[in-house]
Amino acid sequence: MRIIVLSDSPWSEDNSFGNSFTNIFRGIPDLEFANIYCRYGKVDSELVSESFQITEKQLVKNLKNKSVPSGTVVPVHTDSNAAQTEKPIGFEVGQKKRWMLMFLARDLIWKIGRWCSPELKAFVDDFKPDLIFQPIYYSNYLTRIALFLKKYTGVPMVGYISDDCYTLRQFSLSPLYWIDRLHKRRKVKKVFESCEFVYVISEIQRKEYEQIFSKKCKVLTKCADFSQPPELKEKLNEPLKIVYTGNLGPGRWQSVSYIAKALKNINRETVKAQMYLYSATPLTEKQKAALADGKNSFLMGAVPSSEIEAIQKDADILVHAEGMNLKSRLQVHQSFSTKIVDYLKNARAVFAVGPSDAASIDYFINNASAITATNEAEVEEKLRCYTDKPENIKLYAEKAYECGKKNHSSKIMKKMVNDDLKEVVGR
Repeated sequence: MRIIVLSDSPWSEDNSFGNSFTNIFRGIPDLEFANIYCRYGKVDSELVSESFQITEKQLVKNLKNKSVPSGTVVPVHTDSNAAQTEKPIGFEVGQKKRWMLMFLARDLIWKIGRWCSPELKAFVDDFKPDLIFQPIYYSNYLTRIALFLKKYTGVPMVGYISDDCYTLRQFSLSPLYWIDRLHKRRKVKKVFESCEFVYVISEIQRKEYEQIFSKKCKVLTKCADFSQPPELKEKLNEPLKIVYTGNLGPGRWQSVSYIAKALKNINRETVKAQMYLYSATPLTEKQKAALADGKNSFLMGAVPSSEIEAIQKDADILVHAEGMNLKSRLQVHQSFSTKIVDYLKNARAVFAVGPSDAASIDYFINNASAITATNEAEVEEKLRCYTDKPENIKLYAEKAYECGKKNHSSKIMKKMVNDDLKEVVGR
């Protein structure tokens, strides 16, 4: 089966998109992928046989000179220099700071740019896809290209969405934000309507999107091999080692700071537990002071992704956190972090902090697979269920692994995907 995947980032195992897609599709037989992508960088996955890159820089050059192609075939599994890998000056800063004017300028380039080129059509024609597997983005140009590919190829399309790109369950005081969202959600709806069915990231998202779009939705997350018995820790660290790995962005850092604050009280007489935070997120001095005091909690900075598994396995308790302020709650309402599957696979007790209406916290509560605190007042009391009763650590480590086995088994999930895609192509 030949499948086109249109994405923003290149399908590379060093970014979240590529890592997740390789995890989902690796091991499923008779699949061949072509990746059309719209960012800087190179494809790096053994699953992808062909790739085509379109960037703003190429579009601008093509507008100045029609003889310059707006997109390029980029050979994979070679040392080819055909891919554009360097971002324009100021692009990364603007992206991180979420400058609205930068995003509007980018949308304008894609609107007037000649991305629908003879080169793109020739690439699609040569690949001869049987199916389009389409990540659904909150993006005008990606939805526009997806709809073009669907119409041009005439093959079925299956969608995959991991963020809330449609509902108005958001918070912003900016009129530009709401104008932008109202405009983009129309395109998102058209992509949904063009799909045979849509994979979603959480049960909450499944229920809400099936009701909104009257379209069949199925939960699809990162998966892992749960066929062997869990590798439980034989001996706990002294003091207990609590570990957080990942983003400490807006809202989330504050939830983690509640744990740091609770540890000061828990350790008042004896140091029972310490927390280690591994994150590349830039932090203010105020945030650093709230998160780490050098006695109860420590900021460890960023580490290579190759070291994360060993760090998590060395922990006694792994932390999952979601922001509790209104804006954060609305943003993460449907979201499910891919690292949760890693936590469950590593068979470690999980301490989850966040609002009960966040999909990930709701998941832990419904599966009884973590001790959860759903507001600041609960954090110390619930954390003491581990620090004062260490026997609960092994109990919840076992529960975490069983939850992963039930919901994220590679064998079960890959069979579902394989059967689904064969059914769609065979219609």
